[in-house]
Amino acid sequence: MMAINGIMSLTGRNGVDSDEYDQWTAVRGRHMNEDHKFREVLYNAVKLMGKRRDTSNEEYFAALKKYGVDLSEETIIADYRQIKDVEKLDQMYYDRYGRILDDKQEEKWLNSDAFMDLLDRIVPQHFDIEETGDPYFITSAVDEICRNDLRKVDQKTIEKVLRALVTFSRTRDQHLLDNVAEFYDFGNLLKELIRVCHNRDQTFRALIRQLYECYEDMDPKIFPSVYKEYLNQKNMKKLQRI
Repeated sequence: MMAINGIMSLTGRNGVDSDEYDQWTAVRGRHMNEDHKFREVLYNAVKLMGKRRDTSNEEYFAALKKYGVDLSEETIIADYRQIKDVEKLDQMYYDRYGRILDDKQEEKWLNSDAFMDLLDRIVPQHFDIEETGDPYFITSAVDEICRNDLRKVDQKTIEKVLRALVTFSRTRDQHLLDNVAEFYDFGNLLKELIRVCHNRDQTFRALIRQLYECYEDMDPKIFPSVYKEYLNQKNMKKLQRI
């Protein structure tokens, strides 16, 4: 663009090769059109988020009912109590109702994303991640912790996540940290979370021992003395079985 402008400033419009000028104006017009479309999409996305944020649960349920989606807070609580996994429940609702909403599109703010939005609102009010071990809320809690300086995070908040990891392993028969959540390196993450915990009383040590019992790939160097206790206990159990 600067080269074309430079030529025009010296020669005027007629001094520029017409094909080159037409090519430049076509490219410029296409970029302007793409930029306009991007801004429009961004504006609509922000508007959509605002609409969802300002919509109460009752308004959500009433709007869903118009399309034959009969959900309520009580239904969501009962379903989650059985499944204890937000992403699986979201998928279940999508399989049941999602296409109805996405095909209609009469109200653009109301589509199959509504299920996750409602789950994200309702579930944390009635369930604790320590009890459910839900990987969705474990990663959400980790995200919140990592937004801050780890050294300033309350140890009780970290312990809550550690207990949720124990529950995840025990209730889902999962014994690898790599299987907790995609895109998260829970092996290294645990190392950092435990490192900043300075109150290492017997209760905390017992929690770390539970983690070693649950996860085969947990680094022994994270807490060597507790790992040694875990191994001794494990060997004792083996001897008792002989």
